[in-house]
Amino acid sequence: MKLACALFIAVFAGAAVADDAQTAETLAEVRDFEVASLDRQSIEARGDTVRFDVVVKWRDPAQRPPQAAASRVIRYAAKCADKTLGVVAAAALDQNGRLLKSYVIPPGGTDFLVPKEGSGESGWLGQVCR
Repeated sequence: MKLACALFIAVFAGAAVADDAQTAETLAEVRDFEVASLDRQSIEARGDTVRFDVVVKWRDPAQRPPQAAASRVIRYAAKCADKTLGVVAAAALDQNGRLLKSYVIPPGGTDFLVPKEGSGESGWLGQVCR
């Protein structure tokens, strides 16, 4: 009985941890049922980087489960000279635009990578690094 109880607790503890294991990088992944758009008003040059936001929403809002965030805002930093991009922060918002949870990468912790050719990230990089 103790073994069954311990197994039960371990399974549900793991599920709870897995649910909260989101990071800024995982929130930056745009899935097939979502649409992402560059927020042009958020583009801001800071030294050798350009920061900008991308808004991710459900393609069909009626398909959104009640407990899921209605939208996300992903903040990117671009190094235009290197043609690289990195996620700086991400925020999950409810249907009224209120913040549900935010994820921030500490200064110096962003991995700057060259985006895949033809990807959304590549397009955004081209738009902000003119």
